[in-house]
Amino acid sequence: MSDNGAAFLPGRRRVLLGGLGLAAGAASLTLTVPSLARAAEAGGSRAAADDIQIIIERVQQRFLAQGDEVRLANGIFLARTSEALTYAESLRPDGSWPNVDYADTTSSANGKVWSPYHALYRMIAMAHAYRDPDAAGYGKPELIEALNSSLLHWDKVEPTCENWWETEIGKSMAMGRVSVFVGDELSPEAREVAYAHNTGRRDPVGANGSWRTENYLYEAVAKHAAADIHQGYVTMSETVAVDSSGGINEAVQVDSSFWAHGAQLYSEGYGMVLFTIVAAWADVARGTSFDFSSEDIDAIAFYILDGTRWLIRGEIGMMYLGYRPPNTIDGITSYAADFLEPLDRMARADQARSAEYAQLADNIRGKTRGSGVTGHKYFWRSEFSSHQREKYGIFTRINSPRMKGSEYRSTFRPEVGNEIAWNASGATSIQVTNREYGDLAPAFDWSHYPGVTAPDAKVTQQSSPDNAGSFTGGVSDGRYGADVFSLDRYATTGRKSYFYFDDEMVALGAGITSTSEHAVHTTVNQGAARSNASVGGKAVRPGTDSAATGASWAYNDEIGYVFPQGGPLKVSNKAQSGSWIDRDPVERNAFTLFFDHGTAPDRAEYAYIVLPGATPAKVRFYASRPAVRILRNDEQAQAVHHPRRRLTMVTCYEAATVDLGAGRTLEVDQPALVMLDESGRAPVVSVANPDEAGLTVSVALTSRGRTRRADFGLGTGADLGRTVTQPLT
Repeated sequence: MSDNGAAFLPGRRRVLLGGLGLAAGAASLTLTVPSLARAAEAGGSRAAADDIQIIIERVQQRFLAQGDEVRLANGIFLARTSEALTYAESLRPDGSWPNVDYADTTSSANGKVWSPYHALYRMIAMAHAYRDPDAAGYGKPELIEALNSSLLHWDKVEPTCENWWETEIGKSMAMGRVSVFVGDELSPEAREVAYAHNTGRRDPVGANGSWRTENYLYEAVAKHAAADIHQGYVTMSETVAVDSSGGINEAVQVDSSFWAHGAQLYSEGYGMVLFTIVAAWADVARGTSFDFSSEDIDAIAFYILDGTRWLIRGEIGMMYLGYRPPNTIDGITSYAADFLEPLDRMARADQARSAEYAQLADNIRGKTRGSGVTGHKYFWRSEFSSHQREKYGIFTRINSPRMKGSEYRSTFRPEVGNEIAWNASGATSIQVTNREYGDLAPAFDWSHYPGVTAPDAKVTQQSSPDNAGSFTGGVSDGRYGADVFSLDRYATTGRKSYFYFDDEMVALGAGITSTSEHAVHTTVNQGAARSNASVGGKAVRPGTDSAATGASWAYNDEIGYVFPQGGPLKVSNKAQSGSWIDRDPVERNAFTLFFDHGTAPDRAEYAYIVLPGATPAKVRFYASRPAVRILRNDEQAQAVHHPRRRLTMVTCYEAATVDLGAGRTLEVDQPALVMLDESGRAPVVSVANPDEAGLTVSVALTSRGRTRRADFGLGTGADLGRTVTQPLT
């Protein structure tokens, strides 16, 4: 690398050597402070050299602490540190392993394994073992000899792959880790191979950028190149910089969500990768001259504590993740477990917010049910809402033509269909115990996502059409909120609203019409069945399959449901079977409530209220005296009013006037989501429109002969869909 931090990629000399160049001499058994010569290489500063040594030791500790199984970033493990000596013994004289196909080009992106990965993983395992005091190979020179030989063979055959990620990032990751662990012990020829095949570079864009920059930093650290390390940290900080342009860029958005692969919410997945990498480098440099600035630490907190934390309540509030097995980390098996290590690291790196990071980590570990946030957050850039209370959390994911709703990246199984096709069509995760859906996976019925209205049919397309209903979005005042989802998918249309209060969520649907050949269902919930599953106070026996019920309320686990207007409701409590890819089928008991609108419904409706964390007695009482009044549920407007909270929420699909009762009216002159809060001395209104940039919405409240009004100038660009709140005067 050059002094200005640019990697020598185009002109870098590829090492091709005929001999093995095996290192001789005894290996160092402990990590040592760099020599004066190395300090000079670090820029003439002994202090900088000492800081680099601290980073090296912490990087080594980071990976050794992960345990015996060697992992890169693809979730698989192909080698163990404890077997390092076996790998060295099984190496052929030419530096190859007999059971590795170096000519294989298979992509690992679809659940398969690129065979050369076995060689890379074994190299890492040998490097780990050499530095691990608890490993049988600790300090053994035969491991260095094997690494020299295997690296030179890799350079000779130069494996490649169909997928760019393996050859650019995955390979570089392995080479970078080997160089950080044992670069000083390798022969000069082998060390140059590790550098030559690490094509890391400074890239500030998203998760892939953080991977590339991390690989760049591995080499800079291994070379003790202080200037390059500083440049690498500058670029790493840029990967979490907020993109306020309003364009479609892979970056942290102004609402603190994260996009990848276009306009697509990826705060989990690629966003988790980004957080993991940035947190790791924040942690290893803390207290050194290479540490992130306070502004950089603030940016990470904005992304995670103001953003991603709202997607988590013990588990990630995205049910579609159940299509694959969760990882087990630190003894926790969960889709949120991947956040544990970076959260622990940020608790060290950001002392001012240490308690907040630790609280979220404790929540994922099951020590608490809540994640430390209370209120309502709508991510207007990513069309996702989080409603958090002490006793529960509700997460709703919606999808307009402005956003990509799903990306199917797993091996397609025709017998199962596209599991994630409906995950952004109003899918509503209702979490009290945080095990409601995890205990059901992988036997989840993918055509019945909670909160979704859809034909009862398996989706067979790998790339399913996104929703065409543009009036899709949310409004929030920070405590309460509402979502609207204009359904237009798979020959089915409808107007759906979700209203969130302190103790309940109200869901309304109107105008549900379909030309699909399949019956259309609106699923209230589908979760793991518990022994208290009931409708109207009567137990729903196991084996019940789509039984019609006229009950006004239902209950399962710790969640109650109220049906104030009745409807074609059906209930199931039955065994469902399913499997993850390449896993044996399992059977789970599922409790499902859904409205059966029948085949080819024409302007059908529904209404239900969810009471998370309520007792059966409270739900029974609520059904007889609902705390929320439904004011309208039609194709022009959907509106609810909570008298005790003095709170009204309205979805206006067009200009509309809503009768509030007692001679009071609320008039809205444009399509908008509106919240009217009359709990204070003056009425306060929050307004949002998700799909018309720069719209001015006029709202008027008439009561007792007096009209109060205000005009709301809504945002454009990155602020399209953002809520504007102000009092009526």
